[in-house]
Amino acid sequence: MSARLLAVVIGFFLCLPASFAQQATSATAKPNQHPPDWDIEPPPLGQLVDIGGRKLHLHCTGQGSPTVIVENGSSSFSIDWQLVQPQVERFTRICTYDRAGFAWSDHGPAINTVEETMDDLSLLLKTTGIAPPYVLVGHSIGGLFVRAYQRRHPEEVVGMVLVDSTPEDDARYMVNGVDKVGIEMTYEELRNVYAPLVKSPDPPAVLPDKVEEPLDRLSAALQADRMWAWRKFDREWLHDNAHWWITAESWKEEFVALRRLRLAQPYVLGDMPLVVLYRGRRNNPDLNRREIELSKMSRNGVARIAPESDHEIHLYQPELVSQAIHEVVTTTKTKQSLPGN
Repeated sequence: MSARLLAVVIGFFLCLPASFAQQATSATAKPNQHPPDWDIEPPPLGQLVDIGGRKLHLHCTGQGSPTVIVENGSSSFSIDWQLVQPQVERFTRICTYDRAGFAWSDHGPAINTVEETMDDLSLLLKTTGIAPPYVLVGHSIGGLFVRAYQRRHPEEVVGMVLVDSTPEDDARYMVNGVDKVGIEMTYEELRNVYAPLVKSPDPPAVLPDKVEEPLDRLSAALQADRMWAWRKFDREWLHDNAHWWITAESWKEEFVALRRLRLAQPYVLGDMPLVVLYRGRRNNPDLNRREIELSKMSRNGVARIAPESDHEIHLYQPELVSQAIHEVVTTTKTKQSLPGN
């Protein structure tokens, strides 16, 4: 998404790429020093799975059931979970993957839309024979995707972990000088935000050339993989405002449906084990309240703050994310309450 559009969108606190503003201090590149060549595609971490004319990158490790399925943030990648995945694989199978157009995965007809993501994920799991039950883990806008999957396939999902996930009312826009919540906007209002940006696109993206916090917590090899994926994403998608317009409308429609479902009845997820983790750095009381509200989707839901983390909790404090996944996996088997509930 373009820099100008980011200036228009006020509250895309979790929806839009944290990397635009905050994946910040260099561990491998110094000022005035040419960075490594990050534009040569590295070997994939996992396998490339044909889902019908195009391939998605899937990386599964470990054994056991339920299988943990991870959804990344809006400009994030399976690479980002490589501090968590080795911990989780010790007690069950975990699968990270890249949505269409990200990292090693082929492009689809759109980018990051709910409809394409749901169809792709379902095909990916069926094609590879990864059968339910699933524990779904979603970071940032990945929280929207795992909730959307559970809404469509409730019989397949037995637990959920939301990692600094995007609340339904988090996307906000300036419309005629008025700050408006995305889910309350009409199609015409959203069109008025995006249409000028489609007609007058920005110049090519300035590609990232530093490995910054918290990506510097990854190994040197994974940092290089991540920079390749990030630069590829920026070249191909960052300024494609027409696709972002389609994506924004798709997210809005799903957020509206999820909010209506959540408010229509208490404990919309029943007794499903649910852990909501939210960041302790750069937070605010209103955001904390909305994150905690998400934990109330289940009678067996808990909310926990990650005191040393910014948005990417799985990179700042991977042990907290791994612990939450372990507790949810265990609780699906024991049918007991989550610790702290």
